[in-house]
Amino acid sequence: MQERLQTLMKIRALALISLTFLIMLGLNQRAGAEDFTESWYLSRGRANMEIENYKAAIEAYEKVVEHNPNHREAMRSLGLAYERQGLKDKAIETFDRYLAKYDDDPEIAFDQAQALEWSRYAYRENDMLKYYRMGLTRKDDSTMRLKYAMHLARHKESSQEAIVQYDKVLDRQPRNSEAHRGLAKAYAWLENNDQALYHANLARQSARREPGDLTTLRQDMLKGREPTVEGVFGVLAQPEKPFELYGVRIGSRGKIDLTPFTTTILEVGTEHFRSSSENRTGGYLSLGNQIRFNPSNRFDATLEHHGAPHGDGLAYKFEYTYESPSFSIRPGVKREFKYDSFASFAGSRTTGQLIGLARSTLFYSTVTFDAGSVHVNVTPFAGWVTSEALSSNDQIGLDLKASLPLWQTDRWDLSTEYLFYLTHYGENQSGFVSSTREPLPGGYFSPQVFVNQIPRLAATYTLENKDEFSFAAGPAAQYIDESTQTPAFRIGGDAHATYTNHLSRVWLLKLMGDYTQISTIYTRVQFNALLVYTFY
Repeated sequence: MQERLQTLMKIRALALISLTFLIMLGLNQRAGAEDFTESWYLSRGRANMEIENYKAAIEAYEKVVEHNPNHREAMRSLGLAYERQGLKDKAIETFDRYLAKYDDDPEIAFDQAQALEWSRYAYRENDMLKYYRMGLTRKDDSTMRLKYAMHLARHKESSQEAIVQYDKVLDRQPRNSEAHRGLAKAYAWLENNDQALYHANLARQSARREPGDLTTLRQDMLKGREPTVEGVFGVLAQPEKPFELYGVRIGSRGKIDLTPFTTTILEVGTEHFRSSSENRTGGYLSLGNQIRFNPSNRFDATLEHHGAPHGDGLAYKFEYTYESPSFSIRPGVKREFKYDSFASFAGSRTTGQLIGLARSTLFYSTVTFDAGSVHVNVTPFAGWVTSEALSSNDQIGLDLKASLPLWQTDRWDLSTEYLFYLTHYGENQSGFVSSTREPLPGGYFSPQVFVNQIPRLAATYTLENKDEFSFAAGPAAQYIDESTQTPAFRIGGDAHATYTNHLSRVWLLKLMGDYTQISTIYTRVQFNALLVYTFY
């Protein structure tokens, strides 16, 4: 009986062990079946993609993604299958999820960016740009970078970033016409006309034909900077002795942009100056050049030589300009003739000695800004004046102009202006005869202190054909402190007028008149005329 009981217990133990083994075996077979199912669906999806049976491929990949939402291959392939089946919305939705998890796939990032270019997805423009950036982070593709830059260039606020992207394309492909074309448009939007024209020219050189929009852009950029030829005529009359001076100038001037960043002006002609006892005639030459580094920075240089004066006929001006939205500053140095008399300009011989030939050399800096509605120009300056047989004469001063708009219509522009001029000379060299006491024989107006204040009214009237007439005039309240006389307040005057007539599309006539009265010392009247021909 006991043996029978032991046999039954062994049978039960063996049965329990067998049952446990069978259960474990079944679990392993089930897991293997699941692995086999996923791989089977993947294989089925791949095979159907190859034979372009995208509907069946979608069914297979959907099974895998349903089971494993983060399966990289299945998500990617499902998006491609949707796309090729024409299910655009589902493809975009799938790639959104895929790229949110896997941002290291430039091909899909570029594909998604281009899909979002479709007009129905315009509200997702920021996502489109994000996917271009994502792809370019992993792969430097010039074609995709061009597309990205073109989208950035559509908005002014992102035009600067578009320029960065176009430049990267040109680093690899310097003659890429599309990149140059895009840069031309972006720079034009940012009002950098020099760079816009430069890249428009390069785009035209690199392309087989020039697109119409680029032709229009180049024409817009060239407006106002076309080559010109000008006839120059000027008259000066200053009758009061001893500051007597009469002059006439006839010349020709040409202007041309040799590059998109430079403007060159050349003027040649002849001039004649005289007084009641002397006269001088000679030719003159003036060469000017402007270099524009960018819209905010430029450099101007002018060199002149005049043959009418005795000996020294050199003048020059060098000026650097920085402009910001709120102010501009123009530091510079200039050497110019003093036109206060025939002696100061051309030189005079008194008892065999040459006197005059006054030339001023001034360092200055002009600052321009707006104080509320008032537009202000302030120019402090310092330098010296040289003349024959005399030591150099120190000069310092300040020039200021403030203008306030009063009234403006389509035709009229009315404003009030205030001009202030202050200068101090080390010595009074206003004399015209040899002397060891002031006034020394320099022949130019040089009181110890001279203050000139001019409140005036300025008006501009524009005709229907764009012809224009402008006028500004007012009294001058002057303070003169000369070492030889008692300081005094005097009254002078100031007036300027300009008339511009568009004779035709290519011809323009400009007439300018100036009147200046310095107390009872001298009155100067000047008239200048320009006849301009523009090469369109």
